Amino acid sequence: MPLRRTHKTTTFAAAALAVAALGAGGTALAQSADQSTPTTIQVSPAPSIGPGATAPFDAPGVKAIRRGKPIPAGYVLIGYRIQAHRGTKMAGAALRFLCPDGKQLASFGTIGNAGFSADRNYTHHRLTFVTSWPNMRDRAGNPINDADGKLYAVCGSK
Repeated sequence: MPLRRTHKTTTFAAAALAVAALGAGGTALAQSADQSTPTTIQVSPAPSIGPGATAPFDAPGVKAIRRGKPIPAGYVLIGYRIQAHRGTKMAGAALRFLCPDGKQLASFGTIGNAGFSADRNYTHHRLTFVTSWPNMRDRAGNPINDADGKLYAVCGSK
């Protein structure tokens, strides 16, 4: 019996390929045939931030994680560093976040020029995928060609 392809199967395969290419750290190129300048995205693991360390951001929905205050016991921040060089077309990265055993996702936070979109209700789950993109504007709203930022998942005790 021949295998039937569906839109869902094709979409899942494309997403899995993108995650496999970028999840462990790497470089992605976004360039169409008629464009001459590629956009590069580099993704690498960021050091985890644990209890006692200073929180680098306010975590929405998590009162215990506040910028400049110590991270309390039971929480850990896991993340990725995203670096981008702007080309003709903009690109982003699909990222996999997995909290350590005994912990679950509570929120996300960014440092620098990083943005993200979570496509589902990730709270109270241990694993989720998000789409990240660089913020290609400075604080004054002017375009920039190189962006560097970090995206962290806030993992807390169940």
